[in-house]
Amino acid sequence: MPTSSCQRRQLLGLSLAALLPTTQAAGLPPALRLPDAQTFSAHGSFFIAVLKLALAKTADGAPAPVLTHAAADLPRERLRQMLQDGQLDLLWSTTTPEREALALPVRFNLLKGMNELRFLLVRAADLPALRQLRTLDALRRLRAGAGTFWSDTQILRANGFAVETTIKFESLFRMLKAGRFDFIPRTREEIDAELQQHAGSGLAEMPGVALQYRQPLYFFVARQQPRLAERLRRGLALAAADGSFDALFMAEPALKAALARMRGYTGQRLQLRELEAVKR
Repeated sequence: MPTSSCQRRQLLGLSLAALLPTTQAAGLPPALRLPDAQTFSAHGSFFIAVLKLALAKTADGAPAPVLTHAAADLPRERLRQMLQDGQLDLLWSTTTPEREALALPVRFNLLKGMNELRFLLVRAADLPALRQLRTLDALRRLRAGAGTFWSDTQILRANGFAVETTIKFESLFRMLKAGRFDFIPRTREEIDAELQQHAGSGLAEMPGVALQYRQPLYFFVARQQPRLAERLRRGLALAAADGSFDALFMAEPALKAALARMRGYTGQRLQLRELEAVKR
């Protein structure tokens, strides 16, 4: 009887598994399924490098798993659903209580806190009035704009801000210009790039004040892979202890510069309460 294509794939899978016993013995499948590094987030290549570092620290002589990537055009929420369904093995993300309920967080802040300050992207025409606002109570009279699924959205609402949301990122800038809301909270890196991208379109940074809130970015592992989560915890702890994580972080010019600018910021920092997931 001829072998079907399905049977051939099954036989091939069994053959490959037989060739990779040491990787599985180390607690990992022979391949790890990830988001596309370049489109899922900024600094995707850095997060992949950190993943490889953590795995290398705990390899115990086993070969590294092959890293495969999802299609580049999949939206983030689809990728989170794939992680929940076991179709991805891990991704990297800021944390929320909902995300921690659906996947296994590896509680090691991959950004070293460089994203804790949020600078306010506003309409340039509003700057004369906005310069007078220097307290949280005053800023709460403004409406914020954010992505529907951003962790920033939850943080701002938990701190008493009205937030207008949209699924489409580029819509935020059009909505801000149209007066649908008054500001978009952005990291130092983001606001610098966006002011350059939208030069001459009437946008500006609100000077002298920033919102501050902890927003750790973790690896999140599929619940079907607890051994992978534990191995990453061990590997990241080892990399932090021996300085190799810091060396990798500081070798990224954009990350190094953003961390220095965040730590050296001399404007007013308005502290927001963090989400419950962040306190753990």
